[in-house]
Amino acid sequence: MDGIIRLMVGRELGLFAARSQSFATKEVALEVKDILRRRKSTDASAIELHDVTFDVHKGEILAIAGLVGAGRTEMARAIFGADRFDSGSVLIEGRPVGIASPRDAIAEGIGLVPEDRKQQALFLALAIRANLSIAAQERISNGIFISAAKEDALVEEYRKLLNIRMASPDQIVGNLSGGNQQKVVLARWLALRPKVLIVDEPTRGIDVGAKAEVHNLLFQMAQSGIAIIVISSELPEVLALADRIVTMREGRVTGEVMGPEATQEKLMTLMTLGAQHAA
Repeated sequence: MDGIIRLMVGRELGLFAARSQSFATKEVALEVKDILRRRKSTDASAIELHDVTFDVHKGEILAIAGLVGAGRTEMARAIFGADRFDSGSVLIEGRPVGIASPRDAIAEGIGLVPEDRKQQALFLALAIRANLSIAAQERISNGIFISAAKEDALVEEYRKLLNIRMASPDQIVGNLSGGNQQKVVLARWLALRPKVLIVDEPTRGIDVGAKAEVHNLLFQMAQSGIAIIVISSELPEVLALADRIVTMREGRVTGEVMGPEATQEKLMTLMTLGAQHAA
């Protein structure tokens, strides 16, 4: 496999390069307590999220692992205000916050890179500049007007920082490769300077070289003090990225394991059977 990857990208590159150090601190950035969300269906008793509780620290990469239908994406959408939850609470830096919409989440410093970037994150027919700067209007505006000079400076800053390959800021974002589209979405939230960034399937649909670049970007974000929640279906990716891993099954948290102690076998047990079987 490593030989095939080397031929594809022209250099030595492991399938998932493991991080060299952790940047996690003791300061808690986000706490989620007893989040319950009922499924919107004819069965009023159906539960989509059942008392989901966890926290993530500044500089930490927390991975959420689970099989299809485990409730990972539903949890992310609830925290971000895209779907309202029925009970429970969200705290930012120890302070309870009311999040009824994505606007509220953004105001509190929470960003979300969704699973489907083309359907849920990007304006595919618009230019890179519009897609990158849309969440950072306060940084590029003079009163009620957008400053073209500030917008150009913002795009150039993140083009260099994230190594986004583009012909110009006016290039249509839909014409970029999958990896560069994902970088544009990440740049959008970096420009907002979030406290917490939720990244759902960060490397789905991009080539192996771009995957390594995205991983390095996540490490850099953690080093800057951002608390990162990564949702991934690829267990090798989870093991390579995470300081700590929380597992879910059918809308419930089933276990937690520190990254260095995790194995694919232990995670699969937690994802399917729960903590009582993983000892």
